[in-house]
Amino acid sequence: MTTGKRPVTLGIFGSGDVSPELVCDSLNDQFAFGPEDGEGYFAPSEEYDLAVYLPAGGSATSEGVHRVWEWAIRCELPYKVIWDETGNGRTVDVLGNVESAEDDIAIVDDIGVALLEQLGKGENPMLLVISENEAFDAATAEVAASALRAEIPVHDLSRALLEVTWRHLPDHTPPEVPAIETEAGGQMALAVVSDAPDVTLSAGEAAAVTEAFTRAEELLDTIGGDLLTRIADTRASLVHGRSLLAPRPEKSVEDGEPKKTRLEIFDPEKNEWVPAGRGRPPKGVQKRRVPA
Repeated sequence: MTTGKRPVTLGIFGSGDVSPELVCDSLNDQFAFGPEDGEGYFAPSEEYDLAVYLPAGGSATSEGVHRVWEWAIRCELPYKVIWDETGNGRTVDVLGNVESAEDDIAIVDDIGVALLEQLGKGENPMLLVISENEAFDAATAEVAASALRAEIPVHDLSRALLEVTWRHLPDHTPPEVPAIETEAGGQMALAVVSDAPDVTLSAGEAAAVTEAFTRAEELLDTIGGDLLTRIADTRASLVHGRSLLAPRPEKSVEDGEPKKTRLEIFDPEKNEWVPAGRGRPPKGVQKRRVPA
């Protein structure tokens, strides 16, 4: 049965710690959970349907992972556990609160590999990692790098869901991107590698494709070369024209000439003249002297 909510497959991994307040505030905001009730439980999300995977093991169930487990309990979320049959004082909590030990606990040799396999099978996967002093231990960095290679988004919960990119993983090499090739005539194109069958175009079809590319490039040249360079002059002309149309002050004169004047500048946002105030007026602004 569909709920109308967006499904998300959420995995957690990392050796760091994070405060309960940061966990709850960040994840409740990210996944639109409701306010806390009198017993400390959060109202269910109206937007997301989460499938949560938690690691359990002597080194895997860190303080930070345990904080996420506490949040899942307070949101009354069912979760699944990936366990390497080792433990610590926090592992008992994670293992002991699943709905079904037989169905919800998977025993594996490598928690990181198994976690990524589950995320890869799920809908809209997302990996939460938990850093320590803005750094990742070797195991967490390896899991994060593997997730990025699998095009799974990675976010650091310790830094309020900061998106993790390759620059945060200096000891890991990102996958190669397609090389930029120069075609005849100087055009730049991506080298495309595909297992799809080759496509053969007739002379007329090839001419139509070439014409489409040419027209697109001409449009880009027009926008970049002709239009963009005229924006500043056109804007200045419009401001000047609006300044001329703005209401002029009534002259207060004695013996045909005003005794005292003041400087005004034209404010294009208000479409009116305003006192210049102290200091030098901004460069390029429209100015005039009016009777004080």
